[in-house]
Amino acid sequence: MNKLSLSVIILSFNTRDITDKCLAKLSLARKEAEGKEIDTEVVVLDNASSDGSVEMIRDKYPWVRLIVSKENTGFAKGNNIVMEKAKSDYFLLLNSDAYVAKETLVKTVNYFEKHPECDVLGCRLSYPDGSFQPSGGELPGPNNVATWLLGIELIPATYYFLSPIHPKNISYFSRDKEVGWVMGAFMMLRREVYEKTKGFDENFFIYTEEVEWSQRIKKAGFKIFYTPSFSVVHIGKASSKFVETTPLVREMTGMKLFFKKHHPGYVDLLNVLIWLSSVLRFLAFSLLGKKDKALAYWKIITRHE
Repeated sequence: MNKLSLSVIILSFNTRDITDKCLAKLSLARKEAEGKEIDTEVVVLDNASSDGSVEMIRDKYPWVRLIVSKENTGFAKGNNIVMEKAKSDYFLLLNSDAYVAKETLVKTVNYFEKHPECDVLGCRLSYPDGSFQPSGGELPGPNNVATWLLGIELIPATYYFLSPIHPKNISYFSRDKEVGWVMGAFMMLRREVYEKTKGFDENFFIYTEEVEWSQRIKKAGFKIFYTPSFSVVHIGKASSKFVETTPLVREMTGMKLFFKKHHPGYVDLLNVLIWLSSVLRFLAFSLLGKKDKALAYWKIITRHE
């Protein structure tokens, strides 16, 4: 069998200490993969960090191929820049706040080799304390977006007849299955998937971009799978400095872009649903004294696009 190759792609933006830990974990996984005849390169694109990330990477990890951008390209464009240049059989998009285990790279490549029907793969994610983290779901459409925004998909019984965009029930993630999308924090794909679909839509700066790409990946005839057979630790929201408002506002903006592109006839309905659900959540979180979450929804309510 020919030696397989893997490009691990990481974007860095003012997360020096987190990126340091990510690369330290990767160094062990890379050695394990090389020992199993998997030629592995690690590419970091730094998005104009000002916290010494570039110097840290150069000093501590000379084996990393470092690309330094003079501007913050965002998640979509940054990954596209690297994927366009990469020549490996497989691409692994890995967040700088995602920590792999020693065996992760080997297990991921082996999964693809054993499952030729799989073109894109996501795995079980967990928070640093070991608790479960949702990491995928079904593709958005008018019906399941409505049930998501109105909170109906949070009811466990609805999983039997809905296609949840953001499933929170651990049972959804309990077995290997084909899904609509997987989180970009850990997203591995065959090279031909990128070649045929040309990667992320760069109109999506960050958040929802992996959902939009997954729509085109599925339309092109590829299959996306999730497996709980191995796990990766993911902190989450690190590039947003853990501020509650940023991910929520950008996800709603991303969903609007998604509908304009894939469901243009339902954009007005989506805007009404986003406004209504945000008002309800703003009132609820205000009453509960959760100021950060209330502020996030207030920003969505008052945002003009």
